[in-house]
Amino acid sequence: MKRNKYKDYLWYVALAVFVLCILEGIMYYHDTENTFLKISLNIQNAIKAYKIDPDIKQAEAIRFLNESGGGFLPSVLTYLYCASVIVAPFCTIGALTILISKPADYIHGIINHRSLPHILILGQGKQQESFVDALAKDCQLTVVETSKVTEEKKKKYLRDGAKLIVKYDDMPWAVALKSLKLSKFKAFLLCDESALENVELLKLLLPNENCSKADNKEDAGRTGKISTQQKIYVCCNDSSMAEIIRQYYDSVKSEKPDMSIVDVNQMAVSKMFLEHPLYMHPDYAGGGESHGADPAENKGKWDVHMGIIGFGEFGRQTLLQCLNMGVLSADSHICIDVFDKHMPDIIGSFMNRFSVDILNYLKLGAEEVFQQEKVPYYELELPGTGKNERFGMDGSVTLRFWKADAQTLSFHKIFKQQHERMPFTYLVVALGDTACMAETLLALKRLLRQKNAPKDAPAITVPIIVRTKSETDIVKVYTEHEDDLLFEIVQNKDIYSYKALANEEIVERAKIFNYRYGQLYDVISPIIKPYKGGKKPFDDQLKALLEQAWAEERQRENENKLQFDKAEVEAQWKRMDIFSRESSIAQALHQDVKRWLIEDKHYSPEKDKAELQKIEHRRWVLFMITQGFRYDKNRDNDVKDHDCILSWEDLEKNRPDTMEYDFTPYFILQNSTDSK
Repeated sequence: MKRNKYKDYLWYVALAVFVLCILEGIMYYHDTENTFLKISLNIQNAIKAYKIDPDIKQAEAIRFLNESGGGFLPSVLTYLYCASVIVAPFCTIGALTILISKPADYIHGIINHRSLPHILILGQGKQQESFVDALAKDCQLTVVETSKVTEEKKKKYLRDGAKLIVKYDDMPWAVALKSLKLSKFKAFLLCDESALENVELLKLLLPNENCSKADNKEDAGRTGKISTQQKIYVCCNDSSMAEIIRQYYDSVKSEKPDMSIVDVNQMAVSKMFLEHPLYMHPDYAGGGESHGADPAENKGKWDVHMGIIGFGEFGRQTLLQCLNMGVLSADSHICIDVFDKHMPDIIGSFMNRFSVDILNYLKLGAEEVFQQEKVPYYELELPGTGKNERFGMDGSVTLRFWKADAQTLSFHKIFKQQHERMPFTYLVVALGDTACMAETLLALKRLLRQKNAPKDAPAITVPIIVRTKSETDIVKVYTEHEDDLLFEIVQNKDIYSYKALANEEIVERAKIFNYRYGQLYDVISPIIKPYKGGKKPFDDQLKALLEQAWAEERQRENENKLQFDKAEVEAQWKRMDIFSRESSIAQALHQDVKRWLIEDKHYSPEKDKAELQKIEHRRWVLFMITQGFRYDKNRDNDVKDHDCILSWEDLEKNRPDTMEYDFTPYFILQNSTDSK
């Protein structure tokens, strides 16, 4: 933190003025016999000097000097005193400026933020300062600090219009919350470094299950519970702790406020894929011809080959979301190569988010790069094979995790080998060290450069996304051609803003999807009811009944256009568990891919309905697998078993009642397009 030098100098000058006034007073009142009077007159003169009205005027001081005979030291002192009398009022003005600056900053902040949403920030984590800095632009803030706050930080809070409350160590959170009028806040951000602390804070804000509604209402005013109209954001970057937070929130059956789990790395990656989608590779402009296929015969077979260099939190989220956003067709191959020098230490914690059964398909191998030098890797291929198949799906997925340092020749050799076997279509460089990142970029440009490329064409056509922690000129430095697909993603840019936190556009898509899903359930549920629980086997009669119901529903939709009851949309959303909401949000993020398929690739919702449904089902299956689910004919969400993690062929055979749900996103997209 920078010291406020102006403030320091002001006090030094003021002290010097006071000392000079006192010394001049000692000399001027030397002949005064009454000691008390001598001291009081001296102090009075010093004080009045700051008011531009000293008792010892400059002329009187000079006259006294002449009458007393002068001398070197008295002369120096007198002249310094005369100068100090001039300086003293400026010290007063400076002090008053400092004194009124704090309330002025606060008033200025309040005026500028009075119409903005009011947010309460609880907890002390490394992300708190980033959230405060960003949210202060869009919101009124009240920040509860749990440690000593510097004067500079206090001033910053005042300037931003933020109210600061200090919670001391011996003060329980419940007591601290009692002192706040929680009803005035639109949202609450729990961003403590400890996820367990955030859970405890969440418990204090949510209703008490052991109390009645009346008791909870009374308790709200007494202990800090909040209303259903407010929103809670809980920061958590750990998948295991996120699961605990979900379970606790879902266990509260009383009416409760909406809640979202905030993972800033997940938010940053979502932003990356929305701004730079996976289908931006030039090869995807065709119909699969880059792989030597006839577009007419192989429509939509766009394979994805992603390379991730650096497997920190950002890299892990990139892989997970690639399995969602990378579903460009129903039968394509998604291959992801991940490179990190610490891979053996990382892979364990990452694989923990999957079902333990997936380890049956995880293989350890080694690639020879130079004579007598092999680089180890882990490989996971889905779908697996065998009698105990737990991960049925269409298309195929290959994940390879390489122990490779991006700055070594081994990495260069491996990268080139994988690129020759299956050309990369998207690259993400997520290295923490700037020098290493720059060196890696230079290497990638050499390895990816097209041979015999025309001078007026880009030498590199593979999109390369570089993750940086702050804005740099890296794109300008390393871009050779205006069409080079090199982009920079500043990890923290716009991620901590209220717009990113609320994520209103994507969440609204998810809410509408969920609402439409519920409407379809109301149509299908009566038909499927006799078949549930093994009462009747799925047969052709069931399929005929479903087809008739779906046809009637589509006719109704075409005649009346789909209308959304906003109140019911919100109510239905709040009735959902957190995981189901996150699943709907993942689908909403993929909606841009679906729009690309319909608008750019000319898929017809009528003619290509089955293919589009198959794409959505595959996307959903991959999402469920990344969340730790596996197939089992007996659905049990508690142990993450689901009876729809199947290939499209098996789904049609075993769960035909669910197939129409996979068309829901396309219907919504088509409906929203028609309404424009």
